[in-house]
Amino acid sequence: MNHIRVTSFHQVFRTLILLGFSSYIVILSKSDTLQLYIAPRMMIYVKLASVLLYIIACSQGYMALRSYWGRPVACECNPSETRSPLRHVMAYGLLLLPLILGFLLPDTALNSTMVAAKGMNLSAATSSMASTRVEHSTLPSEPEPVTKPASPASQAASPKGPLSESDIEQLFKAPDEWNEDFAKMGVILYHKDRIIVEPEIYMEILSTVDLFKENFIGKEIELTGFVYREDKMKTNQFVVGRFAMSCCSADASPYGVLVEFPSAQTFPQDKWVKVTGTVQSGNYNSNEIFTIAATHIEEITAPSSPYVYPHFEPLTVLK
Repeated sequence: MNHIRVTSFHQVFRTLILLGFSSYIVILSKSDTLQLYIAPRMMIYVKLASVLLYIIACSQGYMALRSYWGRPVACECNPSETRSPLRHVMAYGLLLLPLILGFLLPDTALNSTMVAAKGMNLSAATSSMASTRVEHSTLPSEPEPVTKPASPASQAASPKGPLSESDIEQLFKAPDEWNEDFAKMGVILYHKDRIIVEPEIYMEILSTVDLFKENFIGKEIELTGFVYREDKMKTNQFVVGRFAMSCCSADASPYGVLVEFPSAQTFPQDKWVKVTGTVQSGNYNSNEIFTIAATHIEEITAPSSPYVYPHFEPLTVLK
């Protein structure tokens, strides 16, 4: 009888743990905070996992009742219940600890604290190869040399007039096949009066501007993000950045642009802002980067979805 009660107790405990994880996923989904931990394309799998956990929990609950009634389910798949209490505590503790922390701790987006640990990427074009970081920066590799135009402002005053379409396409010649989409995006962005960095293709636009930065000198640009700064930055500087997530918050990496503005120091760390300015060539930690000479900065409310994600067909978004 004692063995039956012990077996029933363990099965009830497992049922509660499984229901706890299933319920936690449901709560995150209902409160729209699941996006703080999982990329949108992975959410369907997590939600399906919650259903699967619920089904397994029901199965464990049924087995617990059968054991309590003295009719345990004959199955060799269950682990032995005769292990020492310490081993049981350790095994269940590994499952209970993250579950308890999940329910007790507030759901918050990643912020400058994580940036300080990972380092801010200031060169989006080389993010897949060697990141240019605020803390641990390395000089990014440059694309093959191409003929660079004058800035958009100086082109307007050029006696030769604006460039032809073929000339522009030549300016945005892709250095290799992997950058062909960036080159096509560059042509589209070049024709716009203002480059608006849409969250849907945030990384793709920054990568395009970074890869062909000399072509965009003087071009007006607008983007949103949170404020990040270090002590060694000048008083008129800060980085406006966002976290890019591929799968989950564990692989999120911060990317941003160095902004220069006379009253930059008035904007606190982690404050969300919308920056409008012009693209300029800059240098940070001996690395060549593009910067934004801001003409206007507006404080905004943090978006409900603070992260950005890779887009595999950016040209369909950019018009």
